Amino acid sequence: MAYQIIFSDMDGTLLEDDIHISEKNQEAIAKAVAAGKEMVLCTGRGVFGTEVILEHLGLKGQKGYVITQNGGAVYHLETMKLAWKKGFSPKEYAKYAKLAEEMGLEVYFYDNRKFMATHFTKEVENYCAVMGTEAIILTDYENYDGVFTKSLINGKKDKLLAVQEVLMKEMGMQLDSFFSSDHYMEVVLRGVNKGSAMKQVLEIMNIPVTDAIAIGDSENDLSMIREAGLGVAVANAPKYIQDEADYVTENDYKHSAVAEVIEKFILS
Repeated sequence: MAYQIIFSDMDGTLLEDDIHISEKNQEAIAKAVAAGKEMVLCTGRGVFGTEVILEHLGLKGQKGYVITQNGGAVYHLETMKLAWKKGFSPKEYAKYAKLAEEMGLEVYFYDNRKFMATHFTKEVENYCAVMGTEAIILTDYENYDGVFTKSLINGKKDKLLAVQEVLMKEMGMQLDSFFSSDHYMEVVLRGVNKGSAMKQVLEIMNIPVTDAIAIGDSENDLSMIREAGLGVAVANAPKYIQDEADYVTENDYKHSAVAEVIEKFILS
């Protein structure tokens, strides 16, 4: 099968840590791009936490797209300007953000390039340092003048699950929620996910979904793994993710799993 395009998650898939890409992964991606293949990064991060990775890979400034905020905000690589965003109402979400805060969880909000938090904490400080951004403190989030393209709730998983249960029971027709790690729960507009953003990019680029490879490791990657012509789970992915994939890598994210996929299905 002659695959034309690769959609890759970043954390736990492409990156060895918060910002480092192995030399082997970089070389494989460069060879794939030189061979005329498209490379699309798909992440739950905001664009501010993604641009440095795009620069390292030589993708920034090229034609194509980068999918951020789990599909809530998609950008043109050539200009790094917003291609589209899909957000939800702060007023409708405020009740659940307040519930999360009352349970001792930290709540963050995104809108395009804005990263907002209800308080400045050590976790927020660390997050900003890794992502290369600054936090806007937003306490009156119910009256925020705009939409939220994503909310991230941080804390212990049992409490996150309790908030998720209430949120999905009462707002499941308007919002969606899934985990990007054991301590991060993502909230987006219903129908927004990496898979739907992938399909929209493919439609714009006139590439059949059968010609796409999607690589990931977490629950927020499942939508694209299921939809792509070749859905790949990296070796460190939980079993329920691996069970949904067409191929499971021999290597994990710390040992150039993305390069393995490119070498096996693109360059061979």
